[in-house]
This record gives sequence, structure tokens and C-alpha cells, in this order.
Amino acid sequence: MDTLKSAIEWFLGHCANHRKLSNHTLKAYRHDLKLFCAFTSGDSGDASISCVNRNLVQRWIAEMNAVKPRTIRRRLATLKSLFACLERNERLNENPLAGYRSEVKIGTSFPRTVSRSTVKSLLRSARKHPTETETGIRRRTQETALVETLFSTGMRVSEVVSTNIKHVDMDRMIIDVRGKGNRERETPIVCDAFKDALLEQLATRNAAGATPDSPQFVNRAGRRMSDQSVRAILRRHAAKIGAKKITPHMLRHTIATLLLEDGVDLRYIQRLLGHSSIATTTIYVHVSERSQRQVLVRRHPRNKMLV
Repeated sequence: MDTLKSAIEWFLGHCANHRKLSNHTLKAYRHDLKLFCAFTSGDSGDASISCVNRNLVQRWIAEMNAVKPRTIRRRLATLKSLFACLERNERLNENPLAGYRSEVKIGTSFPRTVSRSTVKSLLRSARKHPTETETGIRRRTQETALVETLFSTGMRVSEVVSTNIKHVDMDRMIIDVRGKGNRERETPIVCDAFKDALLEQLATRNAAGATPDSPQFVNRAGRRMSDQSVRAILRRHAAKIGAKKITPHMLRHTIATLLLEDGVDLRYIQRLLGHSSIATTTIYVHVSERSQRQVLVRRHPRNKMLV
């Protein structure tokens, strides 16, 4: 494995076949590594992997002066993952980036959430369709179940579109979720409105001839719905209710934040979201503290005492 290009192709194959990473993650890895490969090779063609060192990486980072710090950190993490994997699998004698730390600083950013009133309006919008034809009913039931799933479970959009009918167990009231790194978890169905939306949507899917192995959510052509289609549905309903922007991940952040504000233990939220480490979930503590401050500023009785 002498060239950087061949090393990248091996790494991507390893991530797909052995680490079982999602297509979304693989696409992001390929994009980041392609940029580094182009920077390294220039006009001379494919560079040797032996030319990669810390000085080269530092120059690459310096060239990305117009790129957001968080993006630079992600690209660097991808590159470090490549070389760590090569060394771990004995395809490289020494990792040139072992222990390397970048000086790129990123500020603290809090998850973007949606207000309770906006979520209510979104749910109402999904339950409406201008026609009650067979197509209209199918679209209404699917979009209602989709929005209910995103908000009620906090599932990632990739997890939602990967769900098959057999993964939704209405007898046990759970959804068998395939998460990041091919980790599995069971997400409970605990809301009556959510349960009713799923039952109605599954009934329309079964009436259309779906099998247990069929995807739960499909596009107009009857094929598995894509991430982009889910985002497009949310954009359309956001426009209907006058909301600026609503994304699947914003709904994920919202349910986590609201649960924490209502006193739910952080470990239950960790399990619901499928975080491998509770350290990832603690970001919502900061969001909750910020929300608490905003509420106290608005509602604290001392602010209403003109003394």
C-alpha cells in the first residue's frame, strides 16, 4: 500500500465491511479524504503515503482559512482515523499523526431546538392533507407517523429511514432501532398519539402490499425514503406554519431538552438517543440551564417589583 489513494480506498472498504459505518458517514469520510488527497498530490498525480507528516497536515489546515473551525476539526479527525486504522491493521509501520493535536479552536455551540408551540403546529400540519383520496390518505398517514417518530423517539434521520415494518413491534410497543456503528437499541412507544399514528400508517402500508421486510417510510415511487426526502417534508410543513427552519436533528435536540427540563434522568435520555457515552448527552444540561435562566428572567417575581 504505497499510495495515499489506495490507502484511502482500503480504509473506506474497512469502515463499510468491518466497522459497518453508515453510508452517510462513509460519504463524509470520502469527501474529507478526497480533499486531503487533492491537496497532497497537486498536479503530480497520486502521492506516496510516506510523504504525509505533521508539517504537511499543518499546511493543509492553514490553507483552510475560510473554512469553519468545526469543519476543520472534523476533517482532521477523519485523517487521523485513517492513519490510526492503517497502523492498527499493520498496513503502516508508524502513524505520523499519533498524538497530533491541532490548535484550531471552536466555540461552544448549543443544539438548536424548536419551541413547544412550533412542535404542536408541526404535528397539526402533518395531520392535514387537502384531499382524502387514497393517495392523500397514504401521504397524510405517512407524514404524520414520520413527524411523530422523529419527535417522540428522537431517532436520527438515518435511523428512521432505515426502519423496516418488522422493526416496529406494536405488541411490545417498541421500535428496534439500528443506530450508529450498527448498534441496536429498543425505543419504547409511550405516547397514545404516536401509537395511533403508527397503527394507521402501518395499516395503509399493509393494504398497499408491504411485507415485514419492506421499509416503513417510502417515497412516491414506493422505494425507501431518503434522508433528503425527510428533510424536504419538514421544510414544506415548516413553511406552512411560518417556521424558519425545522430539521430532523432539531427535533432530536428538542425532545432531549424538553425531557431534561421535565426532570427525566440524563441516563434515560442517553438510552433514548442511543449515545454510547453519557458525556455526549450532557450538552443538554447546558441547554436546560440556559432555558431555565430565560424563564426566570421572564417570570421571576422580583423583576415585577418596582422597589
